[in-house]
Amino acid sequence: MSAQWSEEQIRMLINERKNGNEEYHRTPNCNKRNFWEDIANEINRVNNTNYFTGEDCNKKFLALTRAYYVSNMIIK
Repeated sequence: MSAQWSEEQIRMLINERKNGNEEYHRTPNCNKRNFWEDIANEINRVNNTNYFTGEDCNKKFLALTRAYYVSNMIIK
């Protein structure tokens, strides 16, 4: 079962990824798992939850970016 995301949690995910953009691009692919785990830990800490994983964060971010690009293609 996938995690349920509130709007606040999604905004936090986007901001954490945006703020870590330089680190993300500097990190070898094999270590990106740690990058996403750090974001998940921060979201869990701030929201007093324990169910977000690094994989959840990565998948959600990919889905958001994919939806963004698809919506831009439809508009154009």
